[in-house]
Amino acid sequence: MRKAFGLVALLGTLLFSMALGQRAVGFRLVLPPGGAGIGLALEAPLERSLAFRAFGDLFPSGPSFLLGGEVLFKPDLGQLDRDLRGIRPYFGGGLGARIAGTSAVGVHLSLGAEVLFDPRTGFFLDGEYYYPFGGGGSSRVVLGVNLR
Repeated sequence: MRKAFGLVALLGTLLFSMALGQRAVGFRLVLPPGGAGIGLALEAPLERSLAFRAFGDLFPSGPSFLLGGEVLFKPDLGQLDRDLRGIRPYFGGGLGARIAGTSAVGVHLSLGAEVLFDPRTGFFLDGEYYYPFGGGGSSRVVLGVNLR
C-alpha cells in the first residue's frame, strides 16, 4: 500500500510539474467510429512553428485509454497574409499507447487546423490515425478547445 501511494504521489508530482511548464491545456471530444470519448492535452511550443502535445483520451465504452505524445509542425498563416492571422494548420506524429484489455504501442499521426478566437483561446478540428505495431489501425476525429 505504501509503495502504491508513493507511486501515485510521484506521478502526481510529475503531472503537476508538466502542467506548470506547459503553455496550453486542451479539452478534447473524440469521435471515433467505435464510440465517443473525452480527453485532455498539454501543449508546449518548441520553436517558432513546432509544438509538442501530450494527450490522454478516455473511451468509456471499453473502457480504454489512448495516451500519446507528438511533435506538430504548426505555422501561423498570419506570417504569410495578415488576413489569415490566427489560422494554424498543423500535421505531425509521435508515439501512442492504447491501454485496454490488450494494450498496444504504435505510431500516432495528426492532421488538423486550429483557429484562434483571441491570443489565449483556440478551437481545433483534428483528424488522427493510430497504427499499433501489431497491426489494426484506427482513425478518429477530434474537436476541442485550447486555453493558453
